[in-house]
Amino acid sequence: MNQHKKVIRGGVFITMDKAMGDIHNGALLIEGNLIKGVSRNPHEFDSHEDAEFIDADGAIVMPGMVDAHRHNWMSLFRGVSTEESLPAFLINTFYAFGGVLTADNMYAAVLGGNVSALNAGTTTVYEINDCVNTPDHAVNAIQAMKDSGIRGIYAYGMQVYDFKPAGYKSMKDRLDNAKDISKTKFNGQDRLKMGMLISDLGTVDFESTVKQINLIDELGIKCVSHTGAAKTSVLLRGLRELDDHGLLRPGHLHAHSNGLTGEDWKLIAKTGGYVVSTPSSELQMGMGFLPYRPCVEHNIPFGLGTDLTGVTTDDLFTQLNIALQIERALANDKVHQRDTMPFVITPTVREALHWATLGSAEVMGMENEIGSLTIDKKADIIIIRHHEGFSSTMNVAGSVAQMTKSSDVDTVIADGMIRKRHGQLVGYDLEKIESLSQTAFEELSIKAKSFVTLSADEIEQFFRLAERKASYHFAQAYGGDFFDQAM
Repeated sequence: MNQHKKVIRGGVFITMDKAMGDIHNGALLIEGNLIKGVSRNPHEFDSHEDAEFIDADGAIVMPGMVDAHRHNWMSLFRGVSTEESLPAFLINTFYAFGGVLTADNMYAAVLGGNVSALNAGTTTVYEINDCVNTPDHAVNAIQAMKDSGIRGIYAYGMQVYDFKPAGYKSMKDRLDNAKDISKTKFNGQDRLKMGMLISDLGTVDFESTVKQINLIDELGIKCVSHTGAAKTSVLLRGLRELDDHGLLRPGHLHAHSNGLTGEDWKLIAKTGGYVVSTPSSELQMGMGFLPYRPCVEHNIPFGLGTDLTGVTTDDLFTQLNIALQIERALANDKVHQRDTMPFVITPTVREALHWATLGSAEVMGMENEIGSLTIDKKADIIIIRHHEGFSSTMNVAGSVAQMTKSSDVDTVIADGMIRKRHGQLVGYDLEKIESLSQTAFEELSIKAKSFVTLSADEIEQFFRLAERKASYHFAQAYGGDFFDQAM
């Protein structure tokens, strides 16, 4: 048997490829890490006798899920933020744990988080690695991604925490380290690419933001920012200031974006930006409703992410279901305001599946590599077998979008390698992963006992001061010469 050649046959193939559509009782050929054949004939590839044959009869075969915004460095903090607003999360969790997370903790968190993602059917992640306290933090996070076998983008975070001893003397040191990482850790890496998470807009002086974006241009890497997450607030905005200096680039991925205004949406559309939403955290933390509708209106590519397991589950199925039903509720409410009932339900389940597959691939700039079962795309494929009920589904797309859980993911193939088979992870030292995670968890739990939890009034005081700093930093984008030239 050729371990690098596989044939999947039987079942229903949700290809997410508009030209092919769904295929009932079909077959798919994998050679190495590529899809080399898709057929409506289940026996099309039977002549490949050296291949491993995978029986998908009675199952659903589809592209691996694509998580376009995931903070795996926080995978050790499960459930910690389930009752926190965004300001409370930032003070009592984000900065608190970020200030004590070691490089060893980072490796355990990113490895465990990505293996959990694979177990849940996610084969690609945008690793939002805010917590680069030292150069070793970055090295360990990247190594953990490699060791997990997942595909993705590693976003080197420019966020600064009160970590002791400080790993960098200045912002220049961070930028120099990011430059070195880009040149030494990704050479020849087909599965992994590099990006940068720029400092949260408004939290640093404008010149620092300029330097970060200029380095992104120089390195030719991906750019992501937390944009417009604080609804009604000046924090995390600044799109007008960036655009006035030509700093909004095509492919810039704006995470959350719930609080943006009409002018902001026009700027993102004009500059070729993208948007990713993380429904569970956005709805709970008071960020606002999903930004899906403005993206549709302005023709902005839209994808989904899980954000962090401090709030939600590992799987994207939960996110797309929440997103779908929230958007339906909002659409239905507009109809109800006309004193009638809706007779058409939108968005459709197909649209929701797009958000978590080809849509998320597009906002990551990877739509030509992943997101659909298309010949010559990467072999990132999952097989779903629903275990509840006593009969088959009548609507395969609907059952995936609204009824699927991690436990329904039977098989996961990532980059041509089987990572889950018959509902069980394979090829990992699970005892080691659990030991590393538990050790890191215990270390952080001990440190957490010394955290000072701020009250709601104290959190508001901090937040209002942060808003004033943001106004000051955004104002630095303009001098008298700017207005002279504009006139």
